[in-house]
Amino acid sequence: MIPVSVKNLTFQRGNRMTLDDVSFDLSSGITILLGPNGSGKTTLFSLLTRLLPQQEGEILMFGQNLIEQPQYSAKNTGVVFQQSALDLDLTGEQNLFYYGGLRGLSRTETVIAFLPLVQEFELENTLKKKVRELNGGHRRRLEIVRAMLHSPRLLLLDEPSSGLDPEVR
Repeated sequence: MIPVSVKNLTFQRGNRMTLDDVSFDLSSGITILLGPNGSGKTTLFSLLTRLLPQQEGEILMFGQNLIEQPQYSAKNTGVVFQQSALDLDLTGEQNLFYYGGLRGLSRTETVIAFLPLVQEFELENTLKKKVRELNGGHRRRLEIVRAMLHSPRLLLLDEPSSGLDPEVR
């Protein structure tokens, strides 16, 4: 099954055409979307995650039409946007518990999910600190852990290497 199929996707903001008749299929594995600033990459992510309403065209995610099954995207997609979605006044751990709760995970399930990710991303010493105290690289890594917390079938990373050290990238 094709993870994502987009057909004739068009999106307009006011008088500006952001996406014009875009069609593609994503196969399993890693796909990188490159384009200049303002080319519609973030708009596409916002449509895939249902943050923007679909205007024209079709988006199928693992065979499900996102207009007919809008909740399917949230259930199956992890996303790290260009702008941080972390609460700066919460600790890293509190952010993960909050997000886990939004995804329907219990506290125990959240811990089981985040511990291996926290170790992989070398964040063990940052979990008890408020996010505002963390440097940009640690914040970015924490956002990636947050996006992977519910084991999504699809992971979308907008500007994924922004703020990360070369070895972490």
